Amino acid sequence: MNLSLITNEFSLQYPQYKQQGLDKPQLNYDDIAQILEQHRNNSLFNFSQLGESTLGIPIWQIEIGTGDERILAWSQMHGNESTASAALMDFLNFLASEQQAAWCQQWLSKVKLRIIPMLNPDGAARASRLNAMSMDINRDASALQTPEGQLLMQAAKNFKPAFALNLHDQSRFYAVGDSNKTATISLLAPAFNVAKDINAIRKKAMQLIGDMHDLIQYELPGHLAKYNDTYSTRSFGDIFTGMGISTILIESGAYPKDDNRSVARKLNYQLLILSVQSIASQAYNKQSLAVYDSIPYNRKEAIKDVLITNLSINLQQHQAKVDLAIEFKKQNQAEIVEVGDLSVYSAFHCFDASGLDYQSGKAYPLTTALNLDDAAYIALLSQGYSHFTGDSNLLQVKTSLPVSINGPSSGPTTPELNQAAVFLMASSEGVQFAMLAGLLVNLTTGQLVYQRGT
Repeated sequence: MNLSLITNEFSLQYPQYKQQGLDKPQLNYDDIAQILEQHRNNSLFNFSQLGESTLGIPIWQIEIGTGDERILAWSQMHGNESTASAALMDFLNFLASEQQAAWCQQWLSKVKLRIIPMLNPDGAARASRLNAMSMDINRDASALQTPEGQLLMQAAKNFKPAFALNLHDQSRFYAVGDSNKTATISLLAPAFNVAKDINAIRKKAMQLIGDMHDLIQYELPGHLAKYNDTYSTRSFGDIFTGMGISTILIESGAYPKDDNRSVARKLNYQLLILSVQSIASQAYNKQSLAVYDSIPYNRKEAIKDVLITNLSINLQQHQAKVDLAIEFKKQNQAEIVEVGDLSVYSAFHCFDASGLDYQSGKAYPLTTALNLDDAAYIALLSQGYSHFTGDSNLLQVKTSLPVSINGPSSGPTTPELNQAAVFLMASSEGVQFAMLAGLLVNLTTGQLVYQRGT
């Protein structure tokens, strides 16, 4: 297999195929509908409607090629996992390019590829993992109660693919094995029984993952992990493997300073190209299962959004130096999620609080009008105030820093789990830093220590 073509030439060309307008954390049906429409008249693509979602949104399938080796790929069966949907649009642009006509001709008579972009448009519209019936489609492979699950099973039985690519997103908190690196891509050849046996079908999936391993290790060394292969009787990957389909789970994860997962998106684009090329040429057959076995497992909850280390706390004359883990929540909120020795974790943002004491902030009572610009806010924070109570109409917020008004207080004299991440850090010279909804402010400079996100 010509791996260098994918990792070099196709990688350099990627910006010209990357679909504009999809660089955002959540995609819905309207984001891809116009793109699909633009490709509909291309003779390379055979469009048909697979069916409708629970709420009647079209679910499309696109076939490319005429070969005997059949590949089924679908994205966004969890509506809030849209990285691969964007990558599929990039991949369609790549295939449609006249520049890649010669490459396509190498496999079009050998492979037939069927793509189902956005299997769960109802969940996508709500940025929800679940469908409109509040059901997880990927836990419906046996019962088949969801319209979307029924359609996916129908597609598999009618199309009879040799390979299936199950495209998902995973939590930003996964790390690769014992390392402190984010699991930007995680793979799995699902088991078909409780014993996790390896038959010829599952072996082919593991071998193709071996090719994927080689690509990712070249493009992004150390950021590839593997899921545990415990058998799941309700999941499509496991059921499809049992049906004789070599199934591969591809999960897109986080990468530092990449909130919209553009790094994982590009890798998905490359993995789609690689899969077609390797299956068409049968190159995967040369891979040893030792490569699959060598991939480290995902380590769950190993990455934190923010780690504050070596922070002094004092309670009833008991002193300790602790680490705090803070997790960003929606709507610009954040919580303390762990306290203690957190040296086993890494984080997107780290701050060494040596020499600083935890200090619970005071509430500033709003009794008269207050013009809260940056300077006034910094002054109040330096005086030990961290939040406001009273008539919110009296507060004219003119600062870009997070402001807590009549919300959760900054908590007790020591940090507690699930407490809002609003507190102060002081030295013998006074308050030096303020934690405001997970964002750390240096009160000497008035600047944020880091930006929200990865």
